[in-house]
Amino acid sequence: MTETLTETQEERLRENGYFLYQGCHFKPVRQFTEKDGDFFEKTRRLRRDDELGMMEADYDGKQKHPYSYEGFYAASTDKKADIFFCLETMKEYTPCTHELQEYVTEPEKKQDRGKTR
Repeated sequence: MTETLTETQEERLRENGYFLYQGCHFKPVRQFTEKDGDFFEKTRRLRRDDELGMMEADYDGKQKHPYSYEGFYAASTDKKADIFFCLETMKEYTPCTHELQEYVTEPEKKQDRGKTR
């Protein structure tokens, strides 16, 4: 994530829909659809990504990049997208109130909390 790109490379990325936020390149992917499920189904697909470390405050030394929900969308080329691809990590993310969280296609399974048959 620390490699500097040339002006020409940055321009090509912008032409391909990428925008720069806090030193990382993001590209809007899409908005949520009905197929993504309800709020709870969507939130089960979110994960904190310590590799990216893009959060509002430094939680236990995990912040690598400062983050603001408003600032992220101000930089974005698509103000309505819900899912963004990050070139540096090759992962998809969803902007949340306090941090940019990884969006995974497989939701986390609910844990069996000691149910007996």
